[in-house]
Order: sequence, then C-alpha cells, then structure tokens
Amino acid sequence: MYKLLPKQYWLAGLAIFALFNAAALWVVDQFNFSMNDWRVATVSASAAALVFAFLFGGTGWWSPWRVCWRVVPFLNTKLFPDLNGIWVGSTRSNWPTIKNMLDAAQTDNKITRDELHDTPEQVDAMAIEIKASLFYVKITGGLSSTNGQSHSITVRPWKNDHDHLHLTYIYKQETPNPVVTDDETHLGAADLVIDMENIDKAEGVYWTRRNWKMGLNTAGRLQLRRIRSRKEEGKCLRQYANEEKTRMVE
Repeated sequence: MYKLLPKQYWLAGLAIFALFNAAALWVVDQFNFSMNDWRVATVSASAAALVFAFLFGGTGWWSPWRVCWRVVPFLNTKLFPDLNGIWVGSTRSNWPTIKNMLDAAQTDNKITRDELHDTPEQVDAMAIEIKASLFYVKITGGLSSTNGQSHSITVRPWKNDHDHLHLTYIYKQETPNPVVTDDETHLGAADLVIDMENIDKAEGVYWTRRNWKMGLNTAGRLQLRRIRSRKEEGKCLRQYANEEKTRMVE
C-alpha cells in the first residue's frame, strides 16, 4: 500500500529518520560511547527499520497500525485503507455466450450476433480474503461454482483521477476435477475498484487464460462487499462462497 502515499509523506519520513539518526549521534556524544559515526548510522537505521516494520508490516487483527486505524478511521482515506478481511459477492461471467458459440460449432445450428449479445450472463458466488499492510497485499479467492481456489501472484494498488482505489492483480487458479472445457490450473487477472467513501464495497472486471487454445477463456464482472475484518477460525473461503450462493437464491 506504500504506493498510495503522497510524496510529502515520504519526505516527512526521511526527515524523521534524519532526526532519529541525529539523536543517536547526540546520545553517543553525550555518554562518550566508543562508536564511530558509521556504526551509529548503521545501528540507528536498523533500529528505525525494525520499529517501522513492527508498526506497519503486520496484517493481523492486533497489528499496531490496524489498531490505530480502527481508533482513528479517517486514516483510511488520509493515508491508505485497511482492506483486510473477508469479502463476498458475485461474479457475472460470459461463459454462456462462449458455450453457445461452442455448441454452434459442433452442430449445423447457426447463432446470430444479436443472440450472442442477448445471452444472459452466468451468475455465481465467490469469496476472497485480502491481507494487506503498508508493504504487502495478497488476495486469495474461493468459488462456489467449481470449488476452485485462487491466489494472487502480484497486486498493484493505485488511485485514478476520481480518487478511486484500484487493486489490479494477476492470480493463479486451481480447479479440482475440471470438466473438459476447463483447465486444472490457469492464470487470470482482475481489476477491483473501491470507492474511498465506502471502503467496504468493491466492483470490477476479470478475465482468464483458461483453455485459451479453444477460445474458451472467460471474462466478466465482480461485485463484492466486506462482511468480516478477519477470517473465522477453521473456516475456508469456499464455505463463505457457498453461504453467499445460498443467500443469493433465497
């Protein structure tokens, strides 16, 4: 999340580090410690890095920065948001359109462009877990339709001109017992957009590389909402996804 911080905050951090180092030199001088300037700078830099990592490097519920963000919520918009937790929602896929084209290719039946355009999207439930700190973002997903699981390979947080936060990421998905039109593993990408005025909701798009040689790679839309700030003990994402699917059909 550090990429979201304005440049002035980094300049302020450098200034604080310089003051920290100057204070360390003063202590050495006052107490006549037998350390040269280079060693003082090394020790003070290491100490500052350790303190900074302790404060902002964790993703757990009791990580110092997360506690601070809960006490002072405006830090979510002033610095960077705490997105940790369980998110559930729906995927809307173009798979029915692709399947109609595949079926038409295997028969003498023709399908028109208008029929393809009017094909309803396939709606499924999904759940993701976001783990994030100042230095780290990881997204893990679970699907209700195929029991597939995914994990991010790389995540890039960034803001657009409308102050909306994007999480653009590449992921690898594993699908147990794939059908003939699916792959055991495939890569995909997604772009989630979060309105900074309501950081508990996200929407976006995704696309996959699954079975691309047959032209069966899918794309679609995502709509998610955060339901918990941390995952329940012993509960997997597919359970959250199946619960969301049950809620959707009620």
